[in-house]
Amino acid sequence: MVIIIIGLLAAIALPSFLSQTDKARFAEAKSYVAMMSRLQQAYYLEKQTFTTDMATLGVAANSTSHTYSILAGSVNGNITPEEPKQLITNVATPKSATKAFVGGVGIPKVVRIDTVFCIANVINISPIPPGALDVSAQTMVCPTNFSIQD
Repeated sequence: MVIIIIGLLAAIALPSFLSQTDKARFAEAKSYVAMMSRLQQAYYLEKQTFTTDMATLGVAANSTSHTYSILAGSVNGNITPEEPKQLITNVATPKSATKAFVGGVGIPKVVRIDTVFCIANVINISPIPPGALDVSAQTMVCPTNFSIQD
């Protein structure tokens, strides 16, 4: 009888525990990507371009955590026509069955730098596509199969 009660309690508590674990992983990824985005913004203000070289930003080239590998992504993005100095996608690539996280930093209008944080809608997206600029709406757009993360 005691074993049944313990089993029931475990069945109730386990989903809540797993949910909290996922939230902690996403918070870690968002922290890394937010740091990269701020560094990209500062670099852009000095050089008028973004960089894919993490060492240039003062970040270790192999920045990783237990859950994610952190990368500075494509400078070109998926803009049509291409505007290579206007967009960078920083990526937190999961090492296991976890959703990817990206931060798109771009210049949707001449007077400002915007950042959008996006989380994958499903696990195991590979390769992770770049973010984009919606020039007509003057906003940043999440990559395909990603949603805006508040």
